Amino acid sequence: MGYSDVIDLLLEQHDEIRRLCAGVERSRGAERERQFSELARLVHLHERGERAVVHPAARNGTATGDVVGVARTLEGATIQRSLATLHELGTGHPGFESGFAALYRAILEHATREELDEFPILRLQVPVQRLHMMAGELHDVQVMDAA
Repeated sequence: MGYSDVIDLLLEQHDEIRRLCAGVERSRGAERERQFSELARLVHLHERGERAVVHPAARNGTATGDVVGVARTLEGATIQRSLATLHELGTGHPGFESGFAALYRAILEHATREELDEFPILRLQVPVQRLHMMAGELHDVQVMDAA
């Protein structure tokens, strides 16, 4: 893997998630369905990895870390429920457009909060070597979940 640590890996996934959100927003028909399926898959794997590896590390130690870790976990669960609801509706449903607009905002806010609140906590509290090991753990969790 070419990632220096878990935060770099997560930032790359955030960029890909943002790219896919924009792709869903501007596409239609079969292309929108393909982009949305890819987005749902990546968000699921991303959140699964964060729940298993990242949020627990942020929660170790301080009251601030605990609050931030719990808040990000709850946001991630809400995003996954919204994705499931939209998946059930389907990209051709009249309600998809407005539902996706709300989901897109929630995803952007969640990623930004992680980048501004949670990642700095990890950088301050988790030893560099551990952040490197966490990249491998995150990758392993995501590969296993995707299988």
